[in-house]
Amino acid sequence: MSILQTHACQSSYNRLRYVFNEPAHSYQKTTKRVLAATGFNIKMLHNNNGKISATQNGAYLEQQFRTILKRAHDPQRRYQAQTIIISFNSSEFDTSDLKAQSQQALRLVQHYVRKHFADCQSVIAIQSDGEGGKLHAHIVMNTIRPSGKTVATNRFNIQKLRKDFDHEMQNNYQKVTGHRWTNPVHNQDQRKDIHNLTSKSEWQEQLKELINQIKAKVTNITEFLHQLEQHGVTVTERQKGKSWTYHQTVETKTGTRELKVRDFYQRVDKATGEIKSTRGLGQSFSKSEIERYFNRKKDNEKEEQSYDRRESAGLERVKTLAEDARARVRQQRRINQIVQQRLEKATHDEERKAAKQKARLSNQEQRQTRGTKRVSRQVTKSKRESRPKQPRRSKEIEGPER
Repeated sequence: MSILQTHACQSSYNRLRYVFNEPAHSYQKTTKRVLAATGFNIKMLHNNNGKISATQNGAYLEQQFRTILKRAHDPQRRYQAQTIIISFNSSEFDTSDLKAQSQQALRLVQHYVRKHFADCQSVIAIQSDGEGGKLHAHIVMNTIRPSGKTVATNRFNIQKLRKDFDHEMQNNYQKVTGHRWTNPVHNQDQRKDIHNLTSKSEWQEQLKELINQIKAKVTNITEFLHQLEQHGVTVTERQKGKSWTYHQTVETKTGTRELKVRDFYQRVDKATGEIKSTRGLGQSFSKSEIERYFNRKKDNEKEEQSYDRRESAGLERVKTLAEDARARVRQQRRINQIVQQRLEKATHDEERKAAKQKARLSNQEQRQTRGTKRVSRQVTKSKRESRPKQPRRSKEIEGPER
């Protein structure tokens, strides 16, 4: 089977930026950080030919993760994302043709995710920029489904994931690549990826799973060692404090036994530099790698806090701008009301003045009419008075007839 790891992440932003926006970690095989990418229930950037681009923006993807996260009952949940890392063995993909093999690996991982996590929001990135140059896949999955329900944590059980991906490789590897798949776990001459070595012991597998779970929960190496001790695992130093050995007392059929295993060890031919053998849990479980892991985690938390502060400041600024805009609208409405009131008052005053002027003109006309009539009567009277008197009739002078 291919190496498979899973981790719970407190910041989807940091994880997506780590996968897509960091420079290549090693130029042994390629200068590109991501060789191929795809996703489910998420919008991704495309090339001019319409295909999904290998270059993606972590912030753009995180915004979509955050939108789904807001639908959860608790949007402030501690863990925002879950990652699955699938590392292919050199016998599965020898990286001789990265362009073709990265697309083949993407098809296998895409089919696996569609079959087991199609209801989740996720992105897939195929890379080959590790120190060993092996082809591997990062799957970053939102802990909240688009429906608003939480993705059950038991779906990320490491044993179940490995078993399911073994079935995927067995059923589809030959269809995709044209080569027959032989499970490398049965090939004892080829050990697994040095970051997570194949182990014959069930106890060692359980120990690795426990270490990964504790690493995801705590924030520093002191808490890490304390949590291991709470689970009955003690750590001793070797090679002058450079390496660790894990110890645990367990109950077996034959009685109580103390089991121990080195973190990571390689036997090297001093003359030729050839690696003769590799032992232990894997390089990811060594003291130096775990210290480096917590240092990165601390830096990520600082960046996340800085990002949250910037986001909060931006939100406050938006709220302030919105409040200022509302205040300006209210002020403009008040100004409009005052202007309207003044206009109505001016109109009313004009109408009142016009009415007074009309009444004054009417009174003036009436006075003029009365004056004209009075003058006419006086003229008539004057004419009558200036007319000469007529003599009386003769009859009246001579007297009555006889």
